[in-house]
Amino acid sequence: MRSRFSTMLWVLWECGRMQVREMSGHSLGLIIGVVQPAVFLMVTLGANPDLSPAQATRLVVAVVLTSLWASIVWMAGGILQRELELGTLAANVASPHPGFLVLLGKCLGATVRTIGAILLATTATLVVMGASIRLDRPVLLGVGLVTVVLSGTALGMLLSCLFLLTRYGAHLSSALMYPIFILGGLMIPVDLLPPVVRPVSTVISLRWAQEFLAGAAAGSARIPAFVLLVGLTVAYFAVAIWTFNVVVDRARRRGTLELV
Repeated sequence: MRSRFSTMLWVLWECGRMQVREMSGHSLGLIIGVVQPAVFLMVTLGANPDLSPAQATRLVVAVVLTSLWASIVWMAGGILQRELELGTLAANVASPHPGFLVLLGKCLGATVRTIGAILLATTATLVVMGASIRLDRPVLLGVGLVTVVLSGTALGMLLSCLFLLTRYGAHLSSALMYPIFILGGLMIPVDLLPPVVRPVSTVISLRWAQEFLAGAAAGSARIPAFVLLVGLTVAYFAVAIWTFNVVVDRARRRGTLELV
């Protein structure tokens, strides 16, 4: 049992490391992980210089999560599609290790690298701007960030599988970008959304991530938001693994991994 667990950790580590190395030479990762959060912060905080530290903190959390979602869609979400284009998808599926474990490692590596770049860019921008924010509950913030990384990984796995099932993955990526920004409460507070669409935000983990992280930074522990964040993350993982199995089964039935 211990040997099997060690093997799983090794697979996750190697796949994650491989994905980080691949992203290092990708200009899109630099744009989304560094340029985008810096520009968003300069626009939002620069236009509102009189914000209180608590208000500024909420904006910073929204910018971080907005940049993370963009990365999930364009970087983690396209992992399987790129594997198919490079001709390595069949090898991953036929390897002695579970295919979904390989995908998990790559999505985890992509998410960790991106959130690291976003946090570094955010910190540097705040220092340059001289903006004040609150970080009253650093332990809760740390727990929340780890959970956000896991949630982002699960979303990346799910999107990667969905994009592989359609030849219109790039179009689907564009279609998903701004609706989540809006419905997830990242651009517009959920309370300001039309009542008819507010229920949709309850199944978007980033909405609860923002509530929990902003609350933790302000010194309050919003446990219900954290519970919903964890619950949705587990649900995303379950659906992602099921969808991956559908992808593999479809390929086996057709006798090919050329999903068209």
